[in-house]
Amino acid sequence: MRPVASQASDAFRGSDAVGTGRRGARPAGSPQRDTPPADNTPAAAGEPRAGGEAVTARFIVGDAFEAMAAMPDRSVDLILTSPPFLQLRSYLPDGHRDKAREIGSEAAPADFIDVLLKWTAECRRVLTPLGSLAVELGDPYSGSSGSGGDYSPGGLRDGQPTVRPRHGDGWPMGKSLAMVPEAYRLGLAYGFNPLNGAPSPAGRFRIRNVLRWCRPNPSIGEDTDKYRPATTDIMVACTARDRWWDLHDVRTQETAGGPQQAKLMEEAGDPNVLAAPPLDWWMIPTARYSGAHYAVWPSQLCSLLIRSMCPRAVCRECGEPRRRILSDPKYRDNRRREPVHGLVYPNPKVRAAKDPYAKTVQESLGWTDCGHDDYRPGVVLDPFAGTGTTLAAAQGHGRDAIGIDLDERNIEFAERRVGTMFLTVERHNQRKETV
Repeated sequence: MRPVASQASDAFRGSDAVGTGRRGARPAGSPQRDTPPADNTPAAAGEPRAGGEAVTARFIVGDAFEAMAAMPDRSVDLILTSPPFLQLRSYLPDGHRDKAREIGSEAAPADFIDVLLKWTAECRRVLTPLGSLAVELGDPYSGSSGSGGDYSPGGLRDGQPTVRPRHGDGWPMGKSLAMVPEAYRLGLAYGFNPLNGAPSPAGRFRIRNVLRWCRPNPSIGEDTDKYRPATTDIMVACTARDRWWDLHDVRTQETAGGPQQAKLMEEAGDPNVLAAPPLDWWMIPTARYSGAHYAVWPSQLCSLLIRSMCPRAVCRECGEPRRRILSDPKYRDNRRREPVHGLVYPNPKVRAAKDPYAKTVQESLGWTDCGHDDYRPGVVLDPFAGTGTTLAAAQGHGRDAIGIDLDERNIEFAERRVGTMFLTVERHNQRKETV
């Protein structure tokens, strides 16, 4: 039987429970209160959790399947990760005791999708009902081999053999993309592996977005008959129709208004009230990190996903996350630069449909409150944590963070990212602090 949150051992959870995830159950007559943002919810990055305790960051050395199997049901609000890509590189050296557990070494794309769907079933179990799953996947070319800058002299994988060429049964024709990200998304959307017809143990998910991460500084390859690859997909999925989502926190301020637009935002008292929502493609440079991956996730990428999909505070009693309260939509004349509290059209929908200069305005009024007055921070899980970028970004935004990785060499990098004093390192099946 899977452990539920109330049964999980304190040794695994650390000093604080990560929540039941039980949704919507509050005592009869308990009021649903609307409170200003200064109440228990952290209002800015880095602020402490409800109750005044510091947020936690944990790095678990172990297999993602086994470590996640020990986690309580409905205990994580956002899973943000990048699993090893199929046949790209071998992360562990030959002879390592966990070499056989590495994901990405499967013989064919169909086998890899089977493993991903099995892993996603575990993700579904640990996610809260209103949680989200964000997974970056790259796509290999059939017939080519994988490697990276970390195989170069002095790199973390210096001396390890590169990945063999990809070919044979189950692969497309040579020099063709394997279409792995598309197959994974189809498997979650329709509930079966599209490459072999096997039912998905993860069931069906709602695919909410496919984000394109565009890199202006991609690595230079030997591309003689194709355009230079510079993008990967980040799939965003969930199971609930009303998942937790905060678009207001990630609206961008780089709009056409220039300095005057910024002044209006300042006058409104809310820097995001007039800004535009992000598009579904992000131009963000990769971040190099000496000795680790050839390139690691940039913190800006993690920040956008965490702020928009991981709640700042979740009730320990009923599992309900606090949601931002927004004013009714209003429309301002963007051409006349009226302040947000100035001219508002009396019939906004009709006026907005006819006037291309009309702009939607919604102000942040506060946060919902279930009435139990017992909140925990949102929890971000990265089952393939690598050097700990996700953990550092989550902690910086006031969320608890859990990272899992097979390679214990990444402990050193994660400590640099998060800080030795703030990172608890555990080894699965040992459950003891090593820092």
